[in-house]
Amino acid sequence: MGRMRAWWLLAACLVLPLSSCGKSEESEVQKALDFRTALLAAPSCAYTAQVTADFGDRVFEFGLDCTYDSQENDAALTVTGPELIAGIAAEVDGERAQVSFEETSLELGTMAGGHVAPLQLPQLLGNAWAYGYVESQARAGDGWLITYRTGYGTEELLVCTRFDGALSPRQAEVYYDGTCVLTAEIDSFAAGQ
Repeated sequence: MGRMRAWWLLAACLVLPLSSCGKSEESEVQKALDFRTALLAAPSCAYTAQVTADFGDRVFEFGLDCTYDSQENDAALTVTGPELIAGIAAEVDGERAQVSFEETSLELGTMAGGHVAPLQLPQLLGNAWAYGYVESQARAGDGWLITYRTGYGTEELLVCTRFDGALSPRQAEVYYDGTCVLTAEIDSFAAGQ
């Protein structure tokens, strides 16, 4: 009888720390879900982004003013820099993932095996935040690092986003086939715009 009681005591001691780990992980998952809920409840969100598009043999850097509509899964953007291309506006349709321009055309090409265009970034991020599979989440300083998985097979992307303590996105990276193809420093995020 003494051995059986010792075994139950040992089992209880092992289960208590594991149950507290589960609660910590659950609260981190809850942060990702809280952000998603707020994003889906708002008509849209807006932010600015300093973007780096890495094609492997060349790198482009540009600024964007972005909006994303989670109900329609589409985005609108205006290029803010460099000055040579500032003012170009575009809309990205979430279903076809095509970029269309008013009056002016800007060709940066595609990356990630032809599956990603650099100006798709606002739609890619919004789609991941609103609809992507939450692959992982972890505490990062006073905020969180959340990784989303979108697409399947050759169209699969990982979107890693660093959030501050107020659940505003501050930095994002888009990975295709293990390679980071887009990075964004995000500022002035506001939902409900």
